Amino acid sequence: MDFSNEEINFFAELFKPNKKSHAHNSHVLTLQSSVPANIAHLLSSANLTLLAEVAHYQLWFPLDLKIDSAGIIKPILNAPEVIDTQGTLRSWRWSELNIKSQGFKIESISNTGMFLKPLRKGNHLNKSQHMEFILPNKQSISMEIEPVRQSTQGIAAKITQIHSGQEQLRAYLFEEHKRQHAKLYENGQLVEQLI
Repeated sequence: MDFSNEEINFFAELFKPNKKSHAHNSHVLTLQSSVPANIAHLLSSANLTLLAEVAHYQLWFPLDLKIDSAGIIKPILNAPEVIDTQGTLRSWRWSELNIKSQGFKIESISNTGMFLKPLRKGNHLNKSQHMEFILPNKQSISMEIEPVRQSTQGIAAKITQIHSGQEQLRAYLFEEHKRQHAKLYENGQLVEQLI
């Protein structure tokens, strides 16, 4: 593809270095925006997510936009939902738990479900049940679960509602994912700085 002289001159002008001198050669990037009042409330109450992909995992970061009194937008990221994209898309599951609660041992957990093993023979989960437990990082979780299937191995249950501890569970699972897959996060302190 050949460019005309006029097009080449346009690109040269467009990418010409700025001749202003910067004190101490420091580069600072700032973003300031005045948000119109009629849309400021929309941004502050919006449910936004930021997607980052690491190997075959998707990290969906909840993104909150806070607007200060001067109208400057401040983005706040929370711990992400980790999705395993190999095969079918599903929440990443942590399996090395030793949590006992209400007659069951929680063998594995994700943000959407868990696998339970009864502590006593004949202990079944036939309908929706309220569960409360403490994660290994001492965070308290309260949720409703519903059995999906039962076998001699245990009970697979989906989480139907998290009453308290949703962000703590997501943060715990993300920390375990980073610990288990440390090589994926090497030299990527970005994730640490974002949260």
